[in-house]
Amino acid sequence: MERFTRCDEDIESTIEKYADLIYRTSFLMLRNKADVDDIIQETFYKYMITDVDFTDENHRRAWLLRVSQNKCKDLLRSHKLRAYVPYDEIREKLYHEDDLEKSDIEDILTVANLNYKNKSVIVLHYMEEYSVEEVAEILGISANAVKKRLQRAREKIKEAYEKNIGGESRYES
Repeated sequence: MERFTRCDEDIESTIEKYADLIYRTSFLMLRNKADVDDIIQETFYKYMITDVDFTDENHRRAWLLRVSQNKCKDLLRSHKLRAYVPYDEIREKLYHEDDLEKSDIEDILTVANLNYKNKSVIVLHYMEEYSVEEVAEILGISANAVKKRLQRAREKIKEAYEKNIGGESRYES
């Protein structure tokens, strides 16, 4: 039986502080509540048994995000998930709170149609407000790769947006 390397108070406070963040970012990747629940459990279990010394809260947050993103990526590879979540269901599943605006949900739905590589950089950079360098560190890729993925994702979002608006674009070229 593995022993936890962290005290109960540290584990509880970390789960309380970061569970919603891990839930949101994982749900955007997987779009399946049951899988997301598994990812959350696996992420925090790894936190409990790992003896990493974090330099600060940003380091702890980035480590948790990286672990959860790697677990999402592994699950997507193993199950080849390509599920679609209807608009009506996302309001219930995405957030525990009801403070999400309709326009935010529509933007998230657009992002949810991206592949893992593009979706992960969009979520971390724009929604979680990490810098390009921080996203690169979290995902274990170069800053240039992050920039290229952001460019591709923005192009795909723009195309989807223009298609859904009926050809009109509010974006500047």
